[in-house]
Amino acid sequence: MPRDLDLGDRAKALEQLGVNRLGHATIVGLVKDVLPDQEVGLLIGSRQGPLLAHRMDQVREHGGSALLAGHLARLGTDTSWKEGPSFTVVGRLVDAPLYSLTTPPSAPSAPA
Repeated sequence: MPRDLDLGDRAKALEQLGVNRLGHATIVGLVKDVLPDQEVGLLIGSRQGPLLAHRMDQVREHGGSALLAGHLARLGTDTSWKEGPSFTVVGRLVDAPLYSLTTPPSAPSAPA
């Protein structure tokens, strides 16, 4: 991670993390395939969005878009991130893909 990573500036953070526009567009498209539009906006627009995009881009680069889609598919079937107060939904939305990206697609759903 760059020492001067600026998560307050999404475009700069994505550039610092090496996520190009085409890669980011692919990632957003795959997220849109599994989440409703409102949640896509919350997730992609979150402060941690560039970090998640970087991790998703790494998975995509090493295993292809199909592998990334397999990881993200769990977000559409395991909706435990919807449970809880609405003011904490962004945090749960960030945690859900992080779990799905760091475990095999065949692993069980995220712990509650």
